[in-house]
Amino acid sequence: MDCLIPYGDMLQNFYARLADSAIKRRRDEWSRITTPDDARAYVARARERVRRAFAPIPKRTAPKPQLTGELLRDGVRMQKVIIEVMPGWHATLLVYRRADAPASERQPAILHLCGHNAEGKSCQNGQRLNLSLAHLGMTAVTLDPFGQGERKQFPGLGFSPVREHNLAGKLLDLEGEFFGAWRVRDAMSAVDYLLTRADIDPERIGVTGTSGGGTLASYAFALDERIAAGAPACYITTFNRNFANELPVDAEQVPPGLWADGADMADLLIARAPAPALILAVENDFFDARGAAESHTDLQRIHDLLGTPERVGLLIGPGGHGLGPVLREATCQFFATHFLGKSGKVVMPQHDSWAENELIVTATGQVADLPGEGTIAPYLQRRAATLAAARRPTPEAIAQFLRESLKLQQTPAAPDFRVLRGRGGSPRVSHLALQTAPDCEAILHITDPVGALFHLPAEENTFLYVAHLDADSELASPLPGAPADVKRLYALDVRGIGKSRPLTCDHHADFFAMYDSDYFYDANGRLLSSPLCGGRVHDVLAAVALLRSRSQHDLSIAGYGLGALLVAYAMGISTAGVARIHLAGVPRAWSDFFHGGDVRWPQSIMIPGMLRVFDLPDLYAALAKRCDLTVSSYLNAMLQPE
Repeated sequence: MDCLIPYGDMLQNFYARLADSAIKRRRDEWSRITTPDDARAYVARARERVRRAFAPIPKRTAPKPQLTGELLRDGVRMQKVIIEVMPGWHATLLVYRRADAPASERQPAILHLCGHNAEGKSCQNGQRLNLSLAHLGMTAVTLDPFGQGERKQFPGLGFSPVREHNLAGKLLDLEGEFFGAWRVRDAMSAVDYLLTRADIDPERIGVTGTSGGGTLASYAFALDERIAAGAPACYITTFNRNFANELPVDAEQVPPGLWADGADMADLLIARAPAPALILAVENDFFDARGAAESHTDLQRIHDLLGTPERVGLLIGPGGHGLGPVLREATCQFFATHFLGKSGKVVMPQHDSWAENELIVTATGQVADLPGEGTIAPYLQRRAATLAAARRPTPEAIAQFLRESLKLQQTPAAPDFRVLRGRGGSPRVSHLALQTAPDCEAILHITDPVGALFHLPAEENTFLYVAHLDADSELASPLPGAPADVKRLYALDVRGIGKSRPLTCDHHADFFAMYDSDYFYDANGRLLSSPLCGGRVHDVLAAVALLRSRSQHDLSIAGYGLGALLVAYAMGISTAGVARIHLAGVPRAWSDFFHGGDVRWPQSIMIPGMLRVFDLPDLYAALAKRCDLTVSSYLNAMLQPE
């Protein structure tokens, strides 16, 4: 297969260049941090950068806790609690506290946030940590995350937690909401609940979690100043380690623009300096422990300058990804030291955990069954209707949004190109590599009835087709919108499609696999403020500019599926020199997909915040005002013909 993808490293090289620039800017900034005042100024900048990436945090409501049951085991009382996190939305919590602790004893509270496990708060290793914290004299609180435990949002689909999160993430993106901010809202609501309890010391609230819980613990620590100490596990590394290791991460782990803004993962902890922070990692983890050590170096430097070196720690334990006994003990030791003043080695008792069915908080095992409970699909539908009523999608407003969100303020000029030699396939198909950006090319295929071409011929009538997945294979069938009398066909593979489909990540046969390269580069593009979709639209506009330079008349442009949407976005910016547009295999409307079912269209083609300005019917209507537009077929949420 590799011989058919000759430019499979192109996107990696393109984003590596942007990553290197971000790293250099950060190093330059850090070279100027030499005094306590410099450190304090950097802490303030880190805090602002994190807040900017997550803004706005969704509004939350008073928790209005409901106690639904209690269990007692090995001297620990465990309470079952329901809280409200936003109007009509509830979360299920477990509260662990030593049974003999007087009600008047104000204990430290440790918010323990769950990783991506289907059972949520009932995870066995999580229970072991909570029981240990309780025995040490601290109150441990854990809640079911969105899409896990008793908070499933896509019932009947049988999705894993990450599948629920990533589906919700890309749909919320369309409405201009970052799923990571939703996760932070839940954590903040749990802190709200802790502050309603008379047996909690509000000055001694800590946060921890592993994997996805380590992610959220880092976010909550950075953004909620009521949290006094943080100990994230199996998450903190560096953005560049994730990128270089070709690690796709979850939807909430991509704070928009944070890397481009000068921040790295260490800044999630630096933002709260001099508050105590412990980085927990393991040797054999996809979250690279080398990055954990690098982040610790940055964090330690800031604390050294602030005069609080003892408040920072790093532990890289043995084994693989997860909350094993070494990490559990280190977590207990950290909070015992900073909240209880216990500097000696803590004793870790052995506990029997509860079975999952014993820890059910709601009557049916799902908050979705509560009267009037909100879930993600109805929320998305209501929000889409609200946005639709408020927007005024003029062609000018659509063009401005597309330019700004896709980072395309300047319409590209005709690019230079390389003439490629034959790579198999039809001898009547020639290939030009259009140099549309540094380290990036779009491949223009030209069919000619005579044979190979080594130049770009002049045309009287030009037809350009933008491929869905691979121009070579799609040219083997009739192209939608192609005139019967056209002499030559031009078909475009934008970056990451066809001949430049990446060979990175796991390289599934299925282009739309959840964690394959298309998702990976889109996610890194969001971190680096260089959207993959924007680059692909740029490729389309550059190809149009090149063909216009050799055409006697306005050209025709068409596309299918992903290619058709790229055509629509490109033409939404500018139809200069284009007379006819033919779209095939497009969605009728993004808002049609807010029905609670699966959506196979990739995140890379969904522009964040788009529904605040327009939906696809508005874009199609705007194009029809400018050109001869035909929309010949539609695909549903699963990319199947309607």
